[in-house]
Amino acid sequence: MPYSEKELQANEHYISLKARDEVAYNQKFDKAVKSFQNRGGVEWDTLRNSGNVIQLFEKTSDGTSHSHQNQKLHIKLYRRRYRTKIKTKDIFDRDFKEF
Repeated sequence: MPYSEKELQANEHYISLKARDEVAYNQKFDKAVKSFQNRGGVEWDTLRNSGNVIQLFEKTSDGTSHSHQNQKLHIKLYRRRYRTKIKTKDIFDRDFKEF
């Protein structure tokens, strides 16, 4: 039978396991940030692993996102411009004709 949340908070073994896992998780985050920066990643860029996969970590206390700058998703937005050169503007005949 599973423990209730109140029973878990009173259980010393559970609390020690939780604290150990939180320390290991935070160390994993720090190691990922250092590894990212050693590969040439910059402080303001999104944290990625060696396979260029985005890695997002949560705060262990409440499950929200880390406030670290690498935990924000940075997307380069651009708008492609078509038919900007003179030779490409005349591809379509835009005059109305009657048949």
